[in-house]
Amino acid sequence: MTDTPIDLSELRDIHLPIKPDFWPLATGWWITLGAVLAAVITLFILFKIWHNLPVVYAVRKLKKISNDKNGVLEYLKGVSALLKRVAIKAYGRPTVAPLSDQKWQDFLLQSAPHTLTQNQAHLLAFAIYEPLPSKPTDRVILTQNAEKWIKKVLKNKKSS
Repeated sequence: MTDTPIDLSELRDIHLPIKPDFWPLATGWWITLGAVLAAVITLFILFKIWHNLPVVYAVRKLKKISNDKNGVLEYLKGVSALLKRVAIKAYGRPTVAPLSDQKWQDFLLQSAPHTLTQNQAHLLAFAIYEPLPSKPTDRVILTQNAEKWIKKVLKNKKSS
């Protein structure tokens, strides 16, 4: 081999490619971010639905009891039984199951103050033992107050 000098004057210096910017993001990153955001929103909605299932179920059951064409005694027994089920869910079976009569009335008034009136709590606690009042029970108002009671009891137990 001959040692002829190589002419390098025509060569250019090596240039590295420009580093890509972080912003704006490529399309794939936007799709990924959208999918993650959709998943977070979906999980949040499902959590809220799952978290409120007892309230929704109890209110639906209360409206069904209220709309049934049963007599006053069956209505009061149904509402009282439903409120007891809600109380058991919120406070536990050992606390609520043994309550009846005056203790059940006191519990109804103390567990969610300012929802049921004294007369309504008395009707719910003693309807199966005493003769029904001569004045008809207003189902609409009692149902509304029972719904407030349900929401307050289940909300109070969630936060504590």
